[in-house]
Amino acid sequence: MSPLAIAQTTITRETTTTQTEVMRLDSTHIMTVVSFAPGDKISVQTAPSTQPVTVRLDRAIAYVAADGKPISPSSIQPGSRVRLEFSGPAADRTVTRVVMLAPE
Repeated sequence: MSPLAIAQTTITRETTTTQTEVMRLDSTHIMTVVSFAPGDKISVQTAPSTQPVTVRLDRAIAYVAADGKPISPSSIQPGSRVRLEFSGPAADRTVTRVVMLAPE
């Protein structure tokens, strides 16, 4: 009789978890526009020393002046001061209204 050999196989699985930090912005923050793509996204900063945050724009977005009157999206340029209003859960939030504020 010959000896019996048993082989053992080990399977290792590696899992990677990615965490994304979501900056919370609300409509009380006054922000400065860094870049703007009407109908797509807007990048803003809350202070010159902060990193810009880019957020998606809602399809039915409204662009208004501080007095609530509608404005053309073309009037929003880098350097403009704005307040953003959001809708949706944190991960899927979109900007529903851009309020352009008077320059300082």
